[in-house]
Amino acid sequence: MNNNKNMNKYLPICNNKYLNYSCLILIVTSVLIVIYSLNTTSVAEYSRTVSSLILLQFLSFFAGSFLGFLFGFPSHNNNNNLLEKYQRNSSLKEITSWLTKIIVGITLVEFKDIFRYLKYIIHHLSYSLSKDNGHTVIIAAIIGTFFILGFIVFFILSVTTIFEELVVNDKNIESILAGAAMNSNELHLDNVDKVLDSDFTKMNPKEKQEILEYVAKNGLDKLNYLMTKRLAKFLYVIEEYSSAAEAYEIAYNKNNDEKYCLLNACYINSKFLKDFDNTNKKLQNLIASAPNFAPAHYNLACNYYREYSEFNDEPKTEYMDGLKAKAERYLIKAFQLDKGLYSYAKQDEALHGIDIDDIFKKSKINDSNIDNDDN
Repeated sequence: MNNNKNMNKYLPICNNKYLNYSCLILIVTSVLIVIYSLNTTSVAEYSRTVSSLILLQFLSFFAGSFLGFLFGFPSHNNNNNLLEKYQRNSSLKEITSWLTKIIVGITLVEFKDIFRYLKYIIHHLSYSLSKDNGHTVIIAAIIGTFFILGFIVFFILSVTTIFEELVVNDKNIESILAGAAMNSNELHLDNVDKVLDSDFTKMNPKEKQEILEYVAKNGLDKLNYLMTKRLAKFLYVIEEYSSAAEAYEIAYNKNNDEKYCLLNACYINSKFLKDFDNTNKKLQNLIASAPNFAPAHYNLACNYYREYSEFNDEPKTEYMDGLKAKAERYLIKAFQLDKGLYSYAKQDEALHGIDIDDIFKKSKINDSNIDNDDN
């Protein structure tokens, strides 16, 4: 990837590094042809030699490219998932397969004569340029180099770029035939992929506004759990905390194995929305269904201590002391289930003020009994 960027820096012809390398070779050899043609004795002969050799290199390149395309063109089966009324035209695939077999067959049968014909062509081209065989070396070099170069480049493009385009187009066709592309409730996937694969903070306002308008129009429950989770991440980054928490919870409801989605929702509700009661109840329910899930105990401890810290400047009450005790109790249980949380807790600002080392020592006591009943 870095090589591609470096090539684009010096030769920004296109985004494909293989085509960039090919263009560079074409430019260099064209310069060499111009220099070679200076040996001619007249302007007319010079023009004829330069133009003929440059045309020969392009012809050789495209001949090799054609074969590379035939040999590398992706094969695909008829997609039975597509509606029977419409099918992809497979003529090109059949033609390329047919021509490839013919070319391979002829090559195997006539292999001995191929070089004889090639030698005849080279000498004939040389004679047409200067009435002698003085150009045979450069003509042979041009034909061999650019035929092989064209074959390699377009074979690689066929099995990479063209294959990728066909896959994307097949997905689009299937979406259209299934009617999904006309569903106004579907979020434009390119927008979601873009905001997830890049730095959210670098999105332009128009892209952000498009997704916010989608949320306002269609809500948060129209996508599958994975896309809903991605949408929640985007909403969190742009500080739409209420919608982000709701989206994370919807993602969890769609797939209960995504427990961290519920933890994210509870974290947002607790830290930013100060909804401690509902958050604690949801985490308690999660612990009841998955009692050995250490992150749930840890997050509940953080929630209790976060609520305790909200009233830290107020006179101490029995209720506040109970919050701190619950935080310590659940933190001990979290350490018992996963001692790796200790290093994380040492740096967690949500637990600032708790003696983490003391809690960790208590968690090592085998007969520690953690009462999860908050009454």
